[in-house]
Amino acid sequence: MIHHSGKFARGFTLLEVLVAMAIFAIMSVVAYGGLRAVLTADRVTQVHAQRLADLQVTLSVLERDLAQVVSVAVRDEFGDRLPPLRLRAGGEAKMLELVRAGAGGDQRLRRTAWLITDRGLERQLWPGVDIVDAESVRVQPFGELVDEERLLGIDSGFALVVRTESGLERVDSWPSADADGASTELPMAVEIVLDLPDYGVIRRLMAVGM
Repeated sequence: MIHHSGKFARGFTLLEVLVAMAIFAIMSVVAYGGLRAVLTADRVTQVHAQRLADLQVTLSVLERDLAQVVSVAVRDEFGDRLPPLRLRAGGEAKMLELVRAGAGGDQRLRRTAWLITDRGLERQLWPGVDIVDAESVRVQPFGELVDEERLLGIDSGFALVVRTESGLERVDSWPSADADGASTELPMAVEIVLDLPDYGVIRRLMAVGM
């Protein structure tokens, strides 16, 4: 004979259901907040990784250009002679002009310039060595190193390392004021300084010439 218990199973009360739903809602909010924080951190990490990769590529191309600098005088669009490497003092110290080999194609040499902009660097290329037409320049943007709302710091610029009678010296212009305008003398190295809001001041020293 089968005996049945006198107590019957009962369902959840409305209060219990409401408490369970409240607990579930709180856990969902916490889980969503954690997931959003992880996604945000991942997105920021990807942005920084891409920016550092852009910086590395930019510096590598600049270093290659400087290694290919050749000691040959050229002319500008007015026929005046220019040195193979030029860096102007003051505010113009953010543009480095040079003559390099390895241009490819029909041109063995090419006039090139590197300009530090508000957000990164750009590379300017002329069809040949002499600047016959200033408008013939082709611009290659390199490495946007800061966000759209931010700018590179004021310490960004180029400097040169030269050998003098008293030893090595760091200067902010080339050629020197007393140099011959047709001189093809080159500095020993170029230092680029980038004042990046997220990373601080980055300095890179690069040798000049083959």
